[in-house]
Amino acid sequence: MQDLSDILGLKRDPVASGRPTPAPVATPQAELIAEPIPDPSVVSPRHLRRFSLAVVFSLAACATASAPGLSNGPAIQPTLSPNERALAFSLEAPGEGAVGPNLRLWATHYHTPEIRPAAASITAAFPLIGRDGAPISPPLAHRDWCEAALQGSVSVHTGNTSTAYVFVDANGPDQADCDQWLGSLTDGVKNATRRARFMKVNHPLGCGVRNHPLVPFRTIAVDPTVIPLESVVFVPELRGRAFTYNGRDFVHDGYLFAGDRGGAIKGRHIDVFMNEASSNALEDLFASTDARTFKAHIVDAADPAAAAIRETQSAPCGAN
Repeated sequence: MQDLSDILGLKRDPVASGRPTPAPVATPQAELIAEPIPDPSVVSPRHLRRFSLAVVFSLAACATASAPGLSNGPAIQPTLSPNERALAFSLEAPGEGAVGPNLRLWATHYHTPEIRPAAASITAAFPLIGRDGAPISPPLAHRDWCEAALQGSVSVHTGNTSTAYVFVDANGPDQADCDQWLGSLTDGVKNATRRARFMKVNHPLGCGVRNHPLVPFRTIAVDPTVIPLESVVFVPELRGRAFTYNGRDFVHDGYLFAGDRGGAIKGRHIDVFMNEASSNALEDLFASTDARTFKAHIVDAADPAAAAIRETQSAPCGAN
């Protein structure tokens, strides 16, 4: 069985994510106030970015597949560990005493854009800059740069490698005016977006706060005054909801992990991290409004399901 770092698609030590290549979202993520080109000869970012979901879905398949048994005898069902069940979105529902009061949340969703550097012929192109003000990425087309600043993370494919970058702060000089794509966001958010600074990380989809990898359908950005960071949240309406991901049918166990935050995430609004190719999944639930809320409960930290979720979200998503 692979260890958690392998399952999550992470390397043991923080290194560059240059690997063999194998909205309504209007909320700058990380701490903003935080299509891949397939090459059959190598491993593609499409495979890596799914946090090794091939492994996850294989685990899910194991839960229902029969192992060889004695001749003419009953088939043997494999037993998954709590961590394996967490990775496979197949945890048991929490016990009655393990959940807190009903929070009545509403949700939007966000994702990590996957882009290519700007063509040499494009004059309006801007590199991402680091904390020291120096460029850390190839020049990106104006709109791509703005989407990276808006989403708070980006995966840039150059040749046969993919490098992820995440937002770190808004203390840089003005880089690009993104107002035309930011709609009704506040002037504070728009100004911060222009001054976005980034860092490289070693996870293909980027990192949330406290070095947690962004995991589709599991990570949420929260207002920490309402939902403390690293909390596990159970949404009864999400449990049992089917969705298709990576060509496979899947059923959610209802648990989410508070591993990110954003400047536009206030009160009982959460932002659910999705994958770019599957942003329409569960749209009715994850593209709601403050007039369309759903029940949600913080799960007691001692609950076995919550412990398994936290452990599988703890693999380091370090900077280079």
